[in-house]
Amino acid sequence: MRIRRLAGAMALATLTASVTLLAGPSPAQAADSIVLPVVSHWQTLADSHHVYVSSPGDNAVVATDHAGQVIKTVEGLDGARGMTLATDESTLYVALPEADAIAEIDTNTLTEVRRIPTGTDTEPENLALAGGKLYFSYQATPFNGGIGSISIADADPVVGLDDDPQWYSKPRLASSPAAPDRLVAADSEGSLGMRVYDVGSGNAQEIAYTEEVGSVEDLAVTPDGGSVITARGGTYYHQQWRLSDLTEEAQYDTGPYPNAVAIAPDGTVAAGVSASGEWDIFVYRRGETTPLRTIDLSYGGLELVRRGVAWAPDGSKLFGTRFTRTHEVVLDIITDVRKANSNITLTAPAAQPLGETVTVHGKLTSLVAFPKRKVVTITRNDAQIATVKVKADGTFTFTDIPPLAGYPTYIATYAGDTDHASGTGTVQVEITD
Repeated sequence: MRIRRLAGAMALATLTASVTLLAGPSPAQAADSIVLPVVSHWQTLADSHHVYVSSPGDNAVVATDHAGQVIKTVEGLDGARGMTLATDESTLYVALPEADAIAEIDTNTLTEVRRIPTGTDTEPENLALAGGKLYFSYQATPFNGGIGSISIADADPVVGLDDDPQWYSKPRLASSPAAPDRLVAADSEGSLGMRVYDVGSGNAQEIAYTEEVGSVEDLAVTPDGGSVITARGGTYYHQQWRLSDLTEEAQYDTGPYPNAVAIAPDGTVAAGVSASGEWDIFVYRRGETTPLRTIDLSYGGLELVRRGVAWAPDGSKLFGTRFTRTHEVVLDIITDVRKANSNITLTAPAAQPLGETVTVHGKLTSLVAFPKRKVVTITRNDAQIATVKVKADGTFTFTDIPPLAGYPTYIATYAGDTDHASGTGTVQVEITD
């Protein structure tokens, strides 16, 4: 957990903290953070049995189970980047820019079963399935990106390339089985906006466009096929757009800089950022823009990587990927992601004379109602000093007489329950002689 301290000159010293996942070195948490046998990352993706991480630097895709155990590293995948899964999860498609090809990986055996050339110097990067074809973004000219297609159901697949490339760079691609004939593309390194195509006829026909989007790091279509959510580093929020006309529908105030997004089957949104200063992933229930949960993956490492968030298909687990300070790629597994935050605010005098009673007021809040009987544990400088009942309105009070002058830190901890993750609140008081 990261702790912020406010200036002692303030009349009241107040600090609010919330739950932090995977942020401490305790043994119970260590099993949820796994160092992967790769040195780089392009995308994290999950199916019902595996988590896949593509690594251009290793020319490989590493596959783990949902507990993080490495099952196999599929090697020989030249510059492995974008991935997508067949609807029945039988095949993992991997873009191989250094081979000008797409690899098909059997997800049961985790072996490459077919490689489809995309054309000389195409360098495919991002993938999506729509309209019965596999679509890929590629380098159409030295200065333009395009979108190609592959008739993957054919024994001898037909590759189609873009007659009129309209992108500064290789666009990000997304689709959803709920809108099988819709393909969404967004410029990845420029300001040529986002487009929705109807691909039901076999040819991509543009049906919606917005120029309000540029340099998109990640995007995902909602499970109902009605909207698309974008993560772009130039904003301090994720954006949701109506698929039919790309009108902006909502903003998720996640902070700087959005770099990942994944959506669970029930519409729960996991929005990732790279530099919020406090949280790495924000979790939102469908239709809400206030986070149910905030997640910190920063312990022992740097920020969440781009395209580094994925849901288990049943929505029971969330996977996040990050780099550590020792240049390791770490997969974090969040198992209680659907529990709500337990937020605790503590308020105390900025200073108090030695020998006098310090009175601290607190409040426990959440987006989800707490049980009727609840308590918080109070510690002073890591020594437990009290257990305090929390009132129905979430408020509580405790007192203490510190034995020494100095700056004791009081921490109130709620242990969590069936619907809530644990939470802490912290405040520091100056005790003067």
